[in-house]
Amino acid sequence: MPGELRDLVSRNRMAISATFALSLMALQFAVIASSPGDLPVRIVLPATIALAPVALWPLRGHVGVWVMFIGLAANLSAILANGGLMPIERSTVIDAIGAERAAAHASGEWIEGSKDVLVRDGDGRLTALGDGIIVRLGDGGFAASPGDVVVWCGLALLIAEASWGWQRSVRRTRADAPSRPRRAEGGAPTPQ
Repeated sequence: MPGELRDLVSRNRMAISATFALSLMALQFAVIASSPGDLPVRIVLPATIALAPVALWPLRGHVGVWVMFIGLAANLSAILANGGLMPIERSTVIDAIGAERAAAHASGEWIEGSKDVLVRDGDGRLTALGDGIIVRLGDGGFAASPGDVVVWCGLALLIAEASWGWQRSVRRTRADAPSRPRRAEGGAPTPQ
């Protein structure tokens, strides 16, 4: 039985790794969305980002995973440098949600319902790696970091690599399959 279990895990390592990584992401989002204060977010955010490479390690043979590791390292650096939260400059918040709504948030404080700590423009640590890219989606949007963009690129590359691998395996399976004899109109195989 242990050998069968090992074979099953080996065959399904991509699914297991993806499930673990998605579980970490779901935990992170749940804590961010439901936390009444910043302390749980300051603990869970860096912990889940630090554990993501552990979840993805079995897939380290893929270039996309290494690209994701670079983005995760950038995010973790900015988060750790700012006490467990991602820095976001006031000007970015103003661009994202407007000056009136941004005024409700004080510099140096956690923005409730987010992973961000608001910093004055030019203040904070590693703000160049913080949430400074505004992604518009219809009437709304969100702020992303350069590390997020790199992680998304790595994910796209990983999906492409998986697709190419699947297509190659399908072609190999078709090439290795024995050719079936063609049947004549009456149902009997035709001589070849």
